[in-house]
Amino acid sequence: MGGEPAHHILGETLYTQLPLRYGHYVAKLQLAPVSPALLALRDAPIELKQDNALREAVAAYFQQHEAVWELRAQLCTNLQDMPIDDPTVEWGQAASPFVPVARVSAAPQAGWSEEKARAIDDGTGFSPWHGLQAHRPLGELMRVRKLAYASSQAFCGSRNGIPMQERRCPA
Repeated sequence: MGGEPAHHILGETLYTQLPLRYGHYVAKLQLAPVSPALLALRDAPIELKQDNALREAVAAYFQQHEAVWELRAQLCTNLQDMPIDDPTVEWGQAASPFVPVARVSAAPQAGWSEEKARAIDDGTGFSPWHGLQAHRPLGELMRVRKLAYASSQAFCGSRNGIPMQERRCPA
């Protein structure tokens, strides 16, 4: 459709579009690849001719490589310039740069199979509202998303014939 060419997803830096509670602060998060094998995938084109091309590419990567990402937080320093409910406003890094707060590592592994998908994926619900209270989503748009996640989980559970289980962090 004339858009950006598809790239290998493991080489991409991911961002929260909307902020979250970050303890006593408000922050947006960034997850950036830092291991050499992931960095080599940055902007690497991927052909999407088959239905599961991204899944197959990720599974092939994890068959042989570990992955390390850096989790970074960008703190809100001014609600006027860094609004909570406007995802179109980029928070300036001059006022508040992303700061590394953790490393996320994954060893080489078998990443996907039909059996795992049936046992785990089809019956597990995801929602950013399942996290710790200290990292809860903020704002009107996130409250609307809470309803959308719940509706999606109910639909998937009824379609799959598997009750959705919510994985929650301990309080």
